[in-house]
Amino acid sequence: MATGTSNPELLTLRFKKHKTTILLLVSRQESFTSVKARLQDAIKSTGVTQISGQPLPQNADDIILGVPIDNNDPNRGWIDLEIPDIEDDGGKKAKKQSVLNATPLGAGLKDGMVLAFKFRQQSAKDDGMDIDDNEWDVVMPAFDDDEGSQANGGEKGDAPAEDSEDA
Repeated sequence: MATGTSNPELLTLRFKKHKTTILLLVSRQESFTSVKARLQDAIKSTGVTQISGQPLPQNADDIILGVPIDNNDPNRGWIDLEIPDIEDDGGKKAKKQSVLNATPLGAGLKDGMVLAFKFRQQSAKDDGMDIDDNEWDVVMPAFDDDEGSQANGGEKGDAPAEDSEDA
């Protein structure tokens, strides 16, 4: 019989791209390299070959993770979880050391948190496609009151009740 206690070392994270959501149970100390590889394996295990028209990358390093700008309103947008390389004065790339690049614990991720993911498009310039790499394709579920709700007594597609006056 299962107990109601949870393991504080594990997090359930929700990864979203377009309308696809994947839940993964990860360790707080697990590297993001490992998390991305597990995410890629989870997608492949379902037989999916593309999401929202983009083919799955061959390499898990081509998966980019993002966190919401505002945890209370993911519709405000997303920012890259990984801090990019920076160049020093000599023109050499120097890796910026950051705990954000290492683990969910270092990034301050919490249980149940939503992360966006997208695929790095290396061939986009070769194909002449104009893709904005800063754009995140995440569709959050929403309830539209105009479509009808239990609160106003309607079902989806029901016309609103009209007041009628008897003269």
